Amino acid sequence: MKKGVLLLLISCLGLLSGAQELTQRKTFRIGLLANLYMDSSFTKQTYRFNNQMPRHLLPGLDFTEGALMAFDTIHVPDNLVRVYVYDIRSAGQTIAELRSKGVFDSLDLIIGAVSGTDYRQLADVAVQYRVPFLSATFPNDGGVVNNPFTIVLNPTLPVHCKAIYNYLLTTEATANIIYLHKKGTQEDRLAGYFEKYNMNAAGKPLLKWKTVTVKDSVSGTQLLPLLDSTKTNFIIAGSLDERFALQTLTSLSQLKGYPMKIMGMPTWETIKELNHSPLKELTVYYSTAFYNTATPPFENFSKKFTDLTFGRPSDLAFKGYETAINFVNLLVKHKEQFLSQLNDASFNQFTNFVIRPVISASTGKPDYYENKRIYIVKKQHGSTLKVSDQ
Repeated sequence: MKKGVLLLLISCLGLLSGAQELTQRKTFRIGLLANLYMDSSFTKQTYRFNNQMPRHLLPGLDFTEGALMAFDTIHVPDNLVRVYVYDIRSAGQTIAELRSKGVFDSLDLIIGAVSGTDYRQLADVAVQYRVPFLSATFPNDGGVVNNPFTIVLNPTLPVHCKAIYNYLLTTEATANIIYLHKKGTQEDRLAGYFEKYNMNAAGKPLLKWKTVTVKDSVSGTQLLPLLDSTKTNFIIAGSLDERFALQTLTSLSQLKGYPMKIMGMPTWETIKELNHSPLKELTVYYSTAFYNTATPPFENFSKKFTDLTFGRPSDLAFKGYETAINFVNLLVKHKEQFLSQLNDASFNQFTNFVIRPVISASTGKPDYYENKRIYIVKKQHGSTLKVSDQ
């Protein structure tokens, strides 16, 4: 993996020097910002970790490497694309430093694999400089309002809950539905989303379900009186806590003789135990914004990434690649009309984005834009299958 870090640095230098050759063409300047931790990874020119790769380096590195691979494939004969990679964990490239140096004055597009305060700062930059900001990985709107230059590509929790509820309404309306409500602020918010979506125009619930409130985990003893052996028991685990998920799934795997389906949250896609006994015998569903399509573009990228980095691409590598190749091409194609053409599917790779404005109730104008495309996937016997595309 040391070679992967060096490859990233060489790729950045190659792109920038090559871009300087044809300055007479129309130039689009792209800022790619991620957490790369180069200051703490190198002492002068020496890599500090020998042949190891600390886990905190991988997300930003994978995303950036995927994006740089996309820039290598973008062909714009009548224009020029210049990409500037910024490591916002380096002292001289924090967002505040870049702002003070006037870096954002000339950018045409910002791509950020950022979260928290960094996301909010870039959203502020976007509206101040009127430059589109693609938030590629953060599943949160960060409280941004009145900001039509911010595009959230990783759908927020309410969008996931809406997709889960729609799937429940259309496919499991006659099931014995049980909602597991873990105590907690975030879990209360989750429960509120489902209750909101379950109300019709007259304020009455469309579906009925039984709610079980638990502290840290749920036992088979608690659930047994609520289960029905004559119909499907559809259980919604209303928490993002993976420990709660594992404890709940373990308890459910011990209950025999009851037809059962379990709906988890988007965090469940990282639970490796779902591929192993006894949990792999369960029928588990969860929502995700990214699905392995196993199409030729998907397989081609996987092979190219492995050939270049000697490692397997993570979801973040795929996201970096498809974000760059899709939206940079759209910027070149539509220029000043870019924000009105975000759903042009001409350059889609793995994900068919459905980007919609989130309208402010007070102003009637967009607070920001958000990708609404969610996949519901089914996990059983170690295999993953898409069952809904919303």
